[in-house]
Amino acid sequence: MRSLSLLLAGTVLGAAPVGWTDLPVALRTILARGGLDQGRYATWQAKRTQELRVRLDNGSAEHVAYFLLQSRAFTDAPALDPMREARIYLRSLKPDRWDAFLAGEPGGAPLNEPIRRRAEAFWQAEARNERHRLLRAMAATLGWRSEQILETAFRFLLQRSEEDDADALYQRRGLSADPFPATMRAVERGLMKTGGGRDAVLLAGPGAELGSRFGVDDARPVQSTQPGALLALNGRKPARFDCVDIRQEVVDSLAGGPCKAARLDIAGEALPVESYDLAVATNLLVYLNEEELGVAMGNLGRALRPGGCLVHNDSRFAARLFGEAAGMPVIYFESVALGRRGGREQMDRVVVHCRPVAGPF
Repeated sequence: MRSLSLLLAGTVLGAAPVGWTDLPVALRTILARGGLDQGRYATWQAKRTQELRVRLDNGSAEHVAYFLLQSRAFTDAPALDPMREARIYLRSLKPDRWDAFLAGEPGGAPLNEPIRRRAEAFWQAEARNERHRLLRAMAATLGWRSEQILETAFRFLLQRSEEDDADALYQRRGLSADPFPATMRAVERGLMKTGGGRDAVLLAGPGAELGSRFGVDDARPVQSTQPGALLALNGRKPARFDCVDIRQEVVDSLAGGPCKAARLDIAGEALPVESYDLAVATNLLVYLNEEELGVAMGNLGRALRPGGCLVHNDSRFAARLFGEAAGMPVIYFESVALGRRGGREQMDRVVVHCRPVAGPF
């Protein structure tokens, strides 16, 4: 249900960095009380850039691992369940190594025979579809051994099964691009509260179907489905429709439309001021810690025109607090049932913030 999308440097929109003074005074005051002030801000952003590079690599590793384990595009071998293989791998380690592995240290155990055969086929077989070519290129760019790629995915899956604080886990998880189409049900509920039919729309973090722990459909192209779904919900084609995502693979998947796509770090690079009537950011804000969330909400608030609304699915109180400080109070909150995924009932929430019609930012 969570899937990310922040972004690193270099955008089609030509975005400048989000400066400290770009944020509203009320928002700066809250952040400063939490320890992020003007004196620390530039250093904090520089550190974020380095951390984002690591998280992008880890997100790439997850996509490659899930494809390697489950795809039938390069082998006739049966698909392997990622969660089951993660548990098998953990049990192959000495028990006194489990905590260290989950904390980030290499496991060092050899891959079992079914995984090893799949890994060999992934690298050696002719790439017969777009997804295999793309995922193999992503793996080559990483320059990691198959063991490290798979350990990265296994570590997240095992942490997810044991972590009590899901918010904290996703705030350090690799930046993946795994969309869950059912989340558009929550967006639909939110749009019912905004009036619909908006003329200038921003979709932040649309994601693309690269490779999911819930399965790989080799018949489907690498594509982002959220933009088309959002257009349908909006009721008409907006005069301006922009998409931003942290992963270049997502941006590339939107080269043919229906939105103008760019790479953008929502907590580091400025969106155009007062340019949108509607901004949608599902499965994005949950990847941000509270400092990043505060800056991102300030960025999104500046991008909305008076009367414009933001729809997202982060239920943290901090999102409400930062939204109000950014000049866009919450007008609606609801939990939404999405159906079953991975054998479990999935729930989401929709949160709607709107800027007042009158008054400056």
